[in-house]
Amino acid sequence: MAHGHLLAMGGLTLVDPAFEKDNSEDTYGQVLSFERYMELASNPDTNFELPKITLAEIKDRSKGDFLSKLIAIVQTSWFILQCIVRSQQGLALTELELVTLALASLNAITYIFWWHKPLGLQDPIRIYFKSGAVTTQGGHENTLNENIDISVKDVVSKVGEVLKDLATDISDFYRDLCKEGPIVALLVLFVGIPIWLFLMLSLVVLIPFPLGIVFLLKIIKTEPITTVPSNARDGLIAARIILTLREFRHYLTSSISIIIGRWFKVIFDDRSLPGLLFDWHILFPGLFCLLFFALIFLLPLFTLLFLVSFIFTSIFGIITTSSVDSGATNVPPFYAPLAKSDRYSRMIVFAVFGVLFGGLHCIGWHFTFPTVFERNLWRASSLAITVIPFIVAPIDYVLENFKLNKGFSQVLRLALDLIMTILLFVYVPARLSLIAQALALLRDQPQSAFIAVDWTKYIPHIF
Repeated sequence: MAHGHLLAMGGLTLVDPAFEKDNSEDTYGQVLSFERYMELASNPDTNFELPKITLAEIKDRSKGDFLSKLIAIVQTSWFILQCIVRSQQGLALTELELVTLALASLNAITYIFWWHKPLGLQDPIRIYFKSGAVTTQGGHENTLNENIDISVKDVVSKVGEVLKDLATDISDFYRDLCKEGPIVALLVLFVGIPIWLFLMLSLVVLIPFPLGIVFLLKIIKTEPITTVPSNARDGLIAARIILTLREFRHYLTSSISIIIGRWFKVIFDDRSLPGLLFDWHILFPGLFCLLFFALIFLLPLFTLLFLVSFIFTSIFGIITTSSVDSGATNVPPFYAPLAKSDRYSRMIVFAVFGVLFGGLHCIGWHFTFPTVFERNLWRASSLAITVIPFIVAPIDYVLENFKLNKGFSQVLRLALDLIMTILLFVYVPARLSLIAQALALLRDQPQSAFIAVDWTKYIPHIF
């Protein structure tokens, strides 16, 4: 069991011995996923065989032990027991306690299935292998592949070079004028040199503007998005909506970066004296203000796109992350290899545990709420997260196990896909709403919510 968890969590990596000899800092290599393991094990040409890894070695890398697990189980059990006893004694439960109770119930189930899973394994076990198992990732598809990268070091170096050139020019210019006579030399000394010194000082004073442009460009930079589905589940409407949102965010930020980056590079490469005066005193401050106010104006849109794509990617990734990209150094957060039992087990898990989790929130159906609106909102949200998993489970089973690609079946697939997408986009706000309500409703609780459990009714009082 522990070995299976180790493989599924990305605890094994394939490393070419030559890769470590080049003194590279990243020596993790390619993660050994379940799919990659089956591919290598079934290929007789690779002669691949996992080294013997004992259970003691796996436990030694784990940050958890029996004592830590026991403490967590006792704490969870004690909280659940308190909630049950409070209900039995007629004491009120807060909505926050009810949300915590639902999470604690799932926590107990998780501990049962993950009892043998290593905890917090940070340094994977390296398997040295040369027969083509270690591959490199070619990168993501991206239509905006122009790379305009000017770092802080480049800006500081440019200022240093300009100051050095100005100092050299001043020295050479003054030396040449000294040959014209003392009067001209004094005139240059009292008039020309202050101008040169002012120019040099202004470069130092105005350096925050180009540095600010570089900093802002780094902030808005986003990673390119691949348009190649990692598995069949990525063809669902929900996955395509998420991908479209992430692509739009990347397109918007990349367009701004490229446009501002081009202007910045043209200004940055200008080395003429009039250009230095105009660039550093006019263009750099103007470009910085333009970029800054553009980001302020677009910040709500960027934030909304990020939150929507992040939340729904995380939720949807729980049921769709079943493969690992070639060359990846770690597995995705919700990676779960496909198994034969997935044809029916996933439907059972959705239905049973989803209804159990949502049903615990429905305990607060008759709780005392400050307003009628908050009571109806709690009821609607808890009912939604209870019913939706029960509906999604059979839809997911049909979409996963039946090929609906022709005629009426294709229309049926589209309809089921659309229903599942709508339910998904209803479930997430409902779940977030319950968390927000649980915190907001702490402002007004019945008096019995502040009364502690009377344990003497169950445990004899000695004194």
